[in-house]
Amino acid sequence: MTPLPETIKAVQLQEDRTVAVVAIPFSSEDKIKNLPEDQILIRTRAVGLNPSDWKHALTEWGTPGAISGCDAAGDVVAVGTAVSHIKVGDRVAAYSDGGARQKDNGAFAEYTRFVAAACFVLPRDMTYEEGASFPIPHYTAAYALYFRLGLPKPFTPEAAEFKKKGDKILVWGGSTAVGHHAIQLAALSGLEVYATASPSAHNEVKALGASHVFDYRDPKVVTKILAAAGEKGVIYALDAVSEKGSTDATIDAISHARGGAITTVLPVSDETQQRREDVKVDFIVMGMVLGIELVVAHIHLPAVPEDKVRIYEYCTQVMPRLLDGWKAGVGSSHFRTQRLREIPGGLEGIAQGMRIMQDGAYGREKLVCRIA
Repeated sequence: MTPLPETIKAVQLQEDRTVAVVAIPFSSEDKIKNLPEDQILIRTRAVGLNPSDWKHALTEWGTPGAISGCDAAGDVVAVGTAVSHIKVGDRVAAYSDGGARQKDNGAFAEYTRFVAAACFVLPRDMTYEEGASFPIPHYTAAYALYFRLGLPKPFTPEAAEFKKKGDKILVWGGSTAVGHHAIQLAALSGLEVYATASPSAHNEVKALGASHVFDYRDPKVVTKILAAAGEKGVIYALDAVSEKGSTDATIDAISHARGGAITTVLPVSDETQQRREDVKVDFIVMGMVLGIELVVAHIHLPAVPEDKVRIYEYCTQVMPRLLDGWKAGVGSSHFRTQRLREIPGGLEGIAQGMRIMQDGAYGREKLVCRIA
């Protein structure tokens, strides 16, 4: 193996709620010399930006001194002794709990350690940028649908049987990154997918697998969803926005005859949580897939060790089939790639990407940065 550098460049959260590219010790660190058995070390090639990145970096969510970034793709340079599905030299996409607590590790760095359970090997024709666009939005969708709502995974006999039931799911925020992944997964799991999006995105969202798409700005949107869903109604939902009243609207769109369950990607108020007794509201955050205890936006989330096993099974059993035959810029026969917007400047450009996301100055595209 090529000798590892003594220091590496990384994006670090600052006391004044900004970020800076700094040099941090690397090859002499204990967790680099003695890689934890369940982890891999990658040379970062590209990273994906998520709303949680700027919220950790530019608000009170994050910890000054922590290394920023959650999603990356790159080349594996070392593998822990307990890792069997990934080997040195593999190209992988990976998720890390960056920006919250780790001061020696995060995705926005030249090298990063990752828990291998939440990593998958890239298909031959998938670019590093495409790989880096996947982890948080894809795993969030999978976590919501399969770990929380209990829906059948794609390519299973259960999914084929489920399709016969004709149950419906609503994805609020169908043109978001999470929505992009959730719509496709839900359709593969045998559900009829309803979604909301701006009118300019309706055709694109339908192409992902949504049978009905509604304008989220329409004051009658809930009434229209209820009418379209008919007697059986919508009984599952994922609110991929989870702010500005979207969760209340999502709850109201659930069948009033059957009730249901929804997942949100941001915390909601007690009032919203208790809006309807027949609708269960569950807040999820990506770090849960690592099976560790978390504190997000001052909310304590206990560890669920089984989730680490579940994400490993998902990455080793579902992802290879989902991405089989992938073509760069297109996707696979089962899954479409998201439109990407590359932010120039490598690690130095990440601060600009965070500001773009904070300002909402982007559309139906995933922000990525090439690092090396």
